Amino acid sequence: MSSGFKLLRLEYLFTVLVPLLIAIYINHYDIMAHISILGGFAFWAITGNTLNDFKDMDNPDDKETQERIKGYSKKEIAVLSISSFVMGCTLFFRAILAQPIIFLYLILAAIFVISYCMILKPILIINWIILGISHIWLPYFIIKINAYDIIGWFPILQPFEWFFLISASLIALSGNLIHEIIDNEIITRLSPRKQQTILWIISFIAILFSILSIILFIEHLVLFAPFLLIPMGVIYMARSKDNLPHGATTIKNIGIIVGNLLLAFIVILFFTI
Repeated sequence: MSSGFKLLRLEYLFTVLVPLLIAIYINHYDIMAHISILGGFAFWAITGNTLNDFKDMDNPDDKETQERIKGYSKKEIAVLSISSFVMGCTLFFRAILAQPIIFLYLILAAIFVISYCMILKPILIINWIILGISHIWLPYFIIKINAYDIIGWFPILQPFEWFFLISASLIALSGNLIHEIIDNEIITRLSPRKQQTILWIISFIAILFSILSIILFIEHLVLFAPFLLIPMGVIYMARSKDNLPHGATTIKNIGIIVGNLLLAFIVILFFTI
């Protein structure tokens, strides 16, 4: 395999595929009816990854990006980004013809992702909200709309689904925060104590809310329980304000592997229906 494939960062696809697959699984939808949506978001995830590199390759202090894009020009990275975006749009085409409202949700998702990558990533809190909406809420809604599970312009959500989406957003935020600290991003401008406090608060809320969701919807224990590994791991890594994992790429790699294991876990669940 060409070494250029590392530019795609396919190992991060789990961040967009997991919410989509869970939406299909818990609603007992036919996965083949949504395969184009899954593929479209996978290509758009690659667009986001390459846009990040396009933006970050001007930063000589970002050693990981510099190593990954070594030998490539901005034009070449832009080609990858545009190509994956166009392919993703093409896969969405049939779904848009069947349900035109999907187009508006996709426009919102695209605006949020591009804004995050190019402008909002350095803005604390705003970047967390944008990331959660674009990677979890909007894709989940689009699956529901594609299944005609909709009233007017909005998808029909059961009580459990609201709990799941909030829980998933908190867990994803917990994981993303430790990712930002490892990469020495904007959150690291805060004092170590404030960084640790934010990690603990978000992670503990994620754990408590997920446990509450398990108690209220015990039949979905199999979905909630494995994802508790993420905030628990974050709390452990942030146990000392003087030993936060700045630059600890091995820890980030372990997190990515765990994310892909969770993706495999969700895929296996489809064979248990």
